Amino acid sequence: MAGPEVVARLSAALVARAGGYLRNTVRQELVTCAVCATPVTGFRLCYQCQRRRGRTGLADATGFLTYAAAGRQSGYVMQGYKARPPVPEHRTIVTLLVLLGLARHTGCAAHTGCADGGRSPVTHWAAVPSLPPREAEPPREGEHPLHSIVSRIAPGREAVLAAADEVDYPRDLDPGHFRAAAPLPSGAHVLLVDDTWARGGHAQSAVLSLRAAGAARVSVLVAARWINEDFGANAAFIRGLADRDYDPAICPWTGNDCPSPEVA
Repeated sequence: MAGPEVVARLSAALVARAGGYLRNTVRQELVTCAVCATPVTGFRLCYQCQRRRGRTGLADATGFLTYAAAGRQSGYVMQGYKARPPVPEHRTIVTLLVLLGLARHTGCAAHTGCADGGRSPVTHWAAVPSLPPREAEPPREGEHPLHSIVSRIAPGREAVLAAADEVDYPRDLDPGHFRAAAPLPSGAHVLLVDDTWARGGHAQSAVLSLRAAGAARVSVLVAARWINEDFGANAAFIRGLADRDYDPAICPWTGNDCPSPEVA
């Protein structure tokens, strides 16, 4: 992990470049979904997360670094960082965002989502790979940019994930969308990193594939929770965050302080 001085410099760089338009996700009961941090109106869970509530094996904990929306700079950044060719500034911002999320808050995953209030250190990491593109899109070649970023600083050993060769409905929750390259040891706690969560099917399908490989715990860390501003009161919710410049110290798991003073 990076030392405190390096983390401080990277934090200052991210805030200087993008702090004015990136927004930390909100964790507030009956205001945002307890799983995915999207706005809700008086409910504990959003529609998609409520629909999957009874499914066994979903993520033990979910953390989100920022919101992103189509037509806003946050959305352009999340799309541009992995465009072909990528937008260099966007790649830099996402790199800083993810590296700081891992450097400052990986330890938070050990304390978050444990039913007994205990601690379960992360032993493995994985990055969610892209599913096969639509016919109109060329296949992606080489290493996915998210994997390249995460591999620089992620803790423990990699739990390698591969995408299925063919997928009919990529947004569905289906463990067959991904497969782990090897079984995981007993007690493995995997930190799964994704770049964007829209409906959650992509990340949660990867969680289920890790469970099938033997993962005892899976914590998901997502760079951006995608928000559809045309839905409900989402536009007003995003406007309400306008005065909250991005703060890398805010925990993506709690939306506030880190769950233990020994982390972050």
